[in-house]
Amino acid sequence: MNIISTLTLRHLLGNKKRSIVTILGIAASTALISAIVLGVFSFFKFFGLLAIQTEGNVHARFSEITHEQYVSLKEDKRIASVGICDAEEKITGVRLLNDKEDRFRIGNIDHVDNGYLSMGVVADYDGVLPKNSSEIAVEEQFLIDNGLDDLKIGDSLTFDQGYRYIDNGLEDFAYLAGNYRSDEQFKAESTETCTVTAILHGNRPTGNWDILRGMDDDYFPEKAQVLILLKKCDHTAIKQLNSITAEYGIDKCEYNTEYLISCFAFEDSSGSYKAFFAMMAVALAIVIATSIILIFNSIGMSLTERMRYLGMLASVGATSKQKRFSIYYEGIVLGGIGIPLGLLLGYIGTKMTLAVLGKKILEADLLAGAEGMSGGIPVVCNHYVIAAIVFFAALTIFVSSFIPAIKASKVMPIEALRQNNVVKVKARSLRVNPLIGKIFGYEGELAYKNLKRNGVKGKVITATLAVSVILFLTTNFFCNSLARANKFEIDIPYQIVASCSLSESDRLRSDISKIEGVDNVYSASMIQFWFNKAPDSTTELANTDIADPKFLLPGFADISLAGMAVCIVDDKDFDRILEDNGLDKSAYYGDTLRGVLLNDFFHERKSSEVFNDGIIGQVLHYDNAMGNPPAIEISGLVKYDENNRILNLAPKNGIEVFVPASMYYDKAKEVLPEDKLTVDLGVETSKHKEVHDKIYSILENYGYHNYYCADIADSLQIFDTVTLILKTAMYGFTILLTLIAIANIVNTISTGMLLRRKEFAMYKSVGLENSGFKKMIRLETLLYGIRALILGIPISLLLSYLMYSTFNSNLFIFNPDPVMYGAVTASVFGILGISMALSVNKIKNDNIIEVLKEDAV
Repeated sequence: MNIISTLTLRHLLGNKKRSIVTILGIAASTALISAIVLGVFSFFKFFGLLAIQTEGNVHARFSEITHEQYVSLKEDKRIASVGICDAEEKITGVRLLNDKEDRFRIGNIDHVDNGYLSMGVVADYDGVLPKNSSEIAVEEQFLIDNGLDDLKIGDSLTFDQGYRYIDNGLEDFAYLAGNYRSDEQFKAESTETCTVTAILHGNRPTGNWDILRGMDDDYFPEKAQVLILLKKCDHTAIKQLNSITAEYGIDKCEYNTEYLISCFAFEDSSGSYKAFFAMMAVALAIVIATSIILIFNSIGMSLTERMRYLGMLASVGATSKQKRFSIYYEGIVLGGIGIPLGLLLGYIGTKMTLAVLGKKILEADLLAGAEGMSGGIPVVCNHYVIAAIVFFAALTIFVSSFIPAIKASKVMPIEALRQNNVVKVKARSLRVNPLIGKIFGYEGELAYKNLKRNGVKGKVITATLAVSVILFLTTNFFCNSLARANKFEIDIPYQIVASCSLSESDRLRSDISKIEGVDNVYSASMIQFWFNKAPDSTTELANTDIADPKFLLPGFADISLAGMAVCIVDDKDFDRILEDNGLDKSAYYGDTLRGVLLNDFFHERKSSEVFNDGIIGQVLHYDNAMGNPPAIEISGLVKYDENNRILNLAPKNGIEVFVPASMYYDKAKEVLPEDKLTVDLGVETSKHKEVHDKIYSILENYGYHNYYCADIADSLQIFDTVTLILKTAMYGFTILLTLIAIANIVNTISTGMLLRRKEFAMYKSVGLENSGFKKMIRLETLLYGIRALILGIPISLLLSYLMYSTFNSNLFIFNPDPVMYGAVTASVFGILGISMALSVNKIKNDNIIEVLKEDAV
């Protein structure tokens, strides 16, 4: 170890407090970087695993494939496996020949070959998968529901094969799949008897199919759908798939995007993934920027203290390279301790966070494919991840050390020994505005001159405060923007929705109200008027006049009105909305169906109005009135009230119109067959599972028609969990950054004050009283805070606006929080005052003569 390294280590040991603070800052920075990188990598790998559980061990799905294309895919050397299924709708329905209710014995059947089965069946099963059309694999739950628990491998099963459909006379004929509907019909095309060769135990990729029927080798379906598995699935996977589809002229394709993303194949990824990585980059940039300021300040203060000995080294022949190495070596030593410590803390923190949040996620069945899983999300940590974390942490230290190292290399012996390079200020720069003296007195003039004389040290303190303000406010705006754009934050007040024919709705409401555990029952029906449609859709659209941009306020001028939701609520609930907004209810119970528009997009305490008064009088309607919902005139605008649960029937980030149920159904009978009208009832209960089962039993056994019942409590829990994850990440991130920023400020000020001990001793030696000294320090604090806020607040507003521009499609209006800006202003002066007071307290008992005699701090 050479003399430069020895002296650097000795200096670090001689300033243990600052060295420890710097190491902790590096550790905190590395821990945050670790949490971001480890968390993202672990989530991606976990999502990749779930993608297999959900979609199968599949990389792409192709539809409407010809025999020629199929043969080409089979021969392609880039493809490891090809599977095929028959997508003809007329053979996708199945009905068992027993006396069970239709909702149990009617299901779905898929016709697939061996390759399809090998990729699509990823769960446990008994027996062997079917190899030809005389063999089938059956889901265990389908057998249990139909009382066939004792059916064994090798037994035969007879069933009707055909299709499920619905034809209500108002819409086009539609094939059905998925869950059973009470108004559906079944058309049998043939009766089949097959041998059961496998019993599946909840295979998620084929979860919509109760029976999987094999396919003969020489059979190629007219409507063929193909699955493929690449031999090499890495970051080039999407490029390979694009090449395959282009080469063979395949028009309809669907990629297993979640799995491909877990392999870091990002080409042509959707905007959501790009936005996600943009947010990750912003988070990393904020962490690195905050850390650079902290480490830069510490090394800069260290350089100031070491000027004299660096000058001495230069005087005895130390080269610029050796002096520069001294600073880099300090960074290496501090990083050598801080980075491993940060890696350990980051790993522990990430493991604990993923364990807690992962458990919450899995309990909520938030992730498709993770149903029934327990525990947390495992932390995936390989050498690539470690290398990335170390790289970012080392880059932070290097950038922080670069400028001090350059300055150290330029230290000249005479200037360093005289210390005249620490403060370089011309006399005219110390001129004080007379107004300062008149307002604050002589101490104010001293405080102002001190800021000028402190030169680099004063600028460092100001820059530290300003950057801390900027980082906190921009991070806060970033977090608030994420929360506002979070479409998963849904506050629907009911836990169960039950539906039946209009004529039976009062009876059902009465029956549900009598169930033990039911707290409230009310109308929760909702219909949608659409103004835009998909290219292949044949759905009739409502009038688009109401979507005219002239009705929008400037802040929402860019909003795309794809549709409006109409909430049909009980008359008493509608009357409360009118009363709360000072509207006359007599105008809403006449010959015309009128409603009120909830003019608040984000459902926050602070209003976010979308429309101007010009929209009042506009009508939601279809050109063809018959067979469509009745026309609704918008007759008033109402404000959001968080205390009125009815206003939460529709989630935020949407446009909702509320109408009274009595008026709506009277008008609906004029354009729709009364026997086709249904009513949705929202049921509030704390015992959602028990109440759901009782309601379903009532619907089945008491002669109800067109009924439906769903327990949405678990879905709401999913939304709550997503919101919890976002808030945990956002506020945890903000708190850690705030702690780093505060440590940065305290470290900078305390070191700066200690470096000024001689200066303070000199003031006292010429008669500055203790009260005057304290006043001077307080005024310095005030001036530092004002200068920092003058820099920090405008820059934070600018950066927040730039962030807002990237969120523009979801936020629409730029709305920074003035309360937070006020809190930050108060916090700046509070932290400054406390830091100054603590620092002054350390030197208040200094002996003037002894301090003036010191050569160095």
